[in-house]
Amino acid sequence: MRIAWVTPFVLRSSIGRVGAQVAAELAARGHAVEIVRSDLEDGGEALHPTDLPCRPWRELDLDRLAADFDLVIVNIGDNYLMHAGVFPILAAAPCLAIVHDFYLYNLFAGWLHHGGHGAERHDAEVVRTYGPGALDDAIAAREGRLDLAGIAERLPMTEWIAARCGGALAHARFYAGRLEAACPGPVTATPLCCPPRPYLPPAPAKGDRLVVTTVGVMNPNKRAEDVIIALSESDALRERTTYRLVGPIEDAERARLTGLAQALGFYGLAIDGAVDDAALDARLAESDIIVCLRKPVLEGASGSAIEGMLSGRPTVVADAGFYGELPDDLVFKIDAAVEIDELRAVLERLAADRALRLRVGKKARAWALATLGPVQYVDALEPFAQAVVDAGPLLSVGERLGLSLRDLGLGGHPEIADRIGAKLQGLFAPLG
Repeated sequence: MRIAWVTPFVLRSSIGRVGAQVAAELAARGHAVEIVRSDLEDGGEALHPTDLPCRPWRELDLDRLAADFDLVIVNIGDNYLMHAGVFPILAAAPCLAIVHDFYLYNLFAGWLHHGGHGAERHDAEVVRTYGPGALDDAIAAREGRLDLAGIAERLPMTEWIAARCGGALAHARFYAGRLEAACPGPVTATPLCCPPRPYLPPAPAKGDRLVVTTVGVMNPNKRAEDVIIALSESDALRERTTYRLVGPIEDAERARLTGLAQALGFYGLAIDGAVDDAALDARLAESDIIVCLRKPVLEGASGSAIEGMLSGRPTVVADAGFYGELPDDLVFKIDAAVEIDELRAVLERLAADRALRLRVGKKARAWALATLGPVQYVDALEPFAQAVVDAGPLLSVGERLGLSLRDLGLGGHPEIADRIGAKLQGLFAPLG
């Protein structure tokens, strides 16, 4: 199969890092794969290494997209600057979308801004996606009166993207239903791929010192402040714990967390900021516990949680979204509300039981290696990709018939559409 793999590909893109591994595995199985960079601008940044052809999306001949490729796979995340190229590509040909984030409102807002669209278009797109009842929420969101959790709950714009796709793949079941509600083609869910990471045994205990680590982009919804508060309130952990933040962080967030720690009398906060893979390996090797909280959950899956599991360290997560779907015996779950008392109790329990940390960490790593690698991911992706290709003619005919029904004034009669859909399914090969 000739596949265009559309993705951000600069080194700082975790989607690009995973995509490079998946594209290589597809090519190893005989597919002709070309990587198409979806970044808005080519800023000359270093790219992920690859032996596959790679070019910016602006170099595509969009009029020939369907002829040049048997399938276009677009990777979609909540960052317009990284994913701007997916919009002209989605308009040019039916695509299989790998939807990495459950929350896509920032992508939507970027599309509006860079397209020169104003408030009227914003509200119209929200209403088109969620119905007239969503108008008040649309206005509140763009006026800043609806907070992040409210937007995620009421209008994450997941369906807005799904409606543009010929098929969609989620990385967890919790948001697959939103894709199914709007995508005209096949939808499935398969766990996120995360390339293997070397296992480095925990260093021998140095006294009773403990290292707790959070990895990833340090947005407020990662709840680092809750960890700082929990540690500062614990007589057992306050003086013996280093809490290390490893990943990109804005200056304002760095200052906020540093000020909070100082105000609470917790002096173990260490903020590394962005690091390369070698430094990340070293920081994970130094860690005793990984904390990977989210409130609210915005991503479809979490590479940082999987990194923690692959490192062989016990990983603390909130029982929500993708994290809630992880096996209960492989991670340490706290309530989705992220209550400080419960978080402190879990950290104290892990700190006091090194054998428990080692046992669960090794078990989690073994599961991640057996379940979440590129080979397993492509094992699931290949048959689904074929189903999307097979569905193409059915979707094309269905679209034309739908337009004809609308022109005849029958667009408001779902029972007619159901009867036609059932007949079409009988005319085409089963999609599975």
